[in-house]
Amino acid sequence: MRLFLKNSSTRWWALVTFLKKILNSFSRLSIRLRLTLTFVVIFGTTTILFNTFLFLFMIQTLQQDFDDALFNYSVDVSESIEIGIKGDLKFPPLKLDTGKVLPFPLGTALIQVIHSSGTVLARVGDFGDFNPSFKKDFERLSHGEEETYRTISNISKIPSAEADSYRLISVPLDNSTSPQVILQIAVPMTLLDTQIANRLTMLQIGIPLVLLIATLGGLFFSSRALAPVKSMISAAQGIDASELSQRVPVPSANDEIKKLSLTLNEMLARIHQAFQSQERFVADASHQLLTPLTIMKGEIEVMQKHEFNQKDVDGFLKSSLQEIDTLTKIVKDMLLLARVDAGLGALSLEELHLDDMVLEAISRVEKVANAKNIRLKFDILDEAEGRKTVRGDYDLLLNLLINVMENAIKYSPENEMISISLIWQKDISKVVVMDHGVGIPDEQLPYIFERFSRGSNAERNAKGFGLGLAIAQKIAILHHAKLYAANNTSKGAQFHFEIKNI
Repeated sequence: MRLFLKNSSTRWWALVTFLKKILNSFSRLSIRLRLTLTFVVIFGTTTILFNTFLFLFMIQTLQQDFDDALFNYSVDVSESIEIGIKGDLKFPPLKLDTGKVLPFPLGTALIQVIHSSGTVLARVGDFGDFNPSFKKDFERLSHGEEETYRTISNISKIPSAEADSYRLISVPLDNSTSPQVILQIAVPMTLLDTQIANRLTMLQIGIPLVLLIATLGGLFFSSRALAPVKSMISAAQGIDASELSQRVPVPSANDEIKKLSLTLNEMLARIHQAFQSQERFVADASHQLLTPLTIMKGEIEVMQKHEFNQKDVDGFLKSSLQEIDTLTKIVKDMLLLARVDAGLGALSLEELHLDDMVLEAISRVEKVANAKNIRLKFDILDEAEGRKTVRGDYDLLLNLLINVMENAIKYSPENEMISISLIWQKDISKVVVMDHGVGIPDEQLPYIFERFSRGSNAERNAKGFGLGLAIAQKIAILHHAKLYAANNTSKGAQFHFEIKNI
């Protein structure tokens, strides 16, 4: 028993392994071949099953027609046989209608009348040593059947047999409940066998031919269907970093391939925009870093060419420290941008109270505001009837608030006031920073959050590198929040920061 279970388990595992190999091989084929093979397998299986059912139904129909003709023939024969009053049998020479169209030749039919005792009362035809059985036929007829049919395949005892099989019908000749005399007729099944063989040959030739046509058609139509994909692949292979303005072709059919091409083009547009932004960033960063380095180089060259005293040295050192501070600020901002660009993996998320962070940011920018005699006004508007919390990275969100506030201070005139409002709503918390400066030109609003983007010419005197708002926008996007700018109705600008509550 254990050996049997072990062998069964081994065979089952071998079958599973074989199927896995087939699936792995199938998955490595091209999508065109996979589509074609899948179509051919489904279509072929359906075709074979349908034709098998049709073939079996046709055989049954032909067999029924053959048996009906044989039955009618047996009725004609039985009508020529007379049974006397005392049961004596009169079997005159058969008068058969040779003009009838039957599925078997009349001249080769074997006809006999047999008694229940086994005595053959009359015969027509060359039986030779052929003696068809009769007991089961008597038994079935005595149980109420009107006639019985049997196919005889063993025809070696029939002299000059014209077919590989004969069809035998047995019908009663007396009207008693248990018949004592029956008529048996055996006819060759040449026509029926030929019809079945011809139809089987048609199926054996036709089905492979249909599957071949289906395979070629599947390859052709799958190739046509995937032609747009091939052109997209060809176009995509020709696109490199220097030709990101190119796009893959969009097919005219409104299908999934068209959606794929549109999606790829949208992705290429985003990549193109990102590359352009990166190129501008590198150029602007190089310019911003080059300026303080150029100043320092010029001052060093001046110090080398002229005699200097302690006052000159102190001035040189002070100027150099200022330029180093500028370089440090730029590098820190660029490092912070790199951290933000790293995505969610660089975040340290925690539950935060936005009011505490706003107060912390105000304390950080208060020194800068006092230098311009600017007052900072902070209000909390509770529309949700309760203090709300948010989830985010404390350092990054604090940097966002500081950058927005410093931007407002930078572009506000002296002796002004900046309003900072924290609004708690049901789903979001909102921070609004409003200044009373010159505002933002309408044509510059779409670019205000780009890296190294600066204000108009009137604002050039304000110190900065154009990274603060770009960093703030990146932080907002990273937290799935919103940061946008708008102009006040009178003068100045306002920045809105919205983040979802926990």
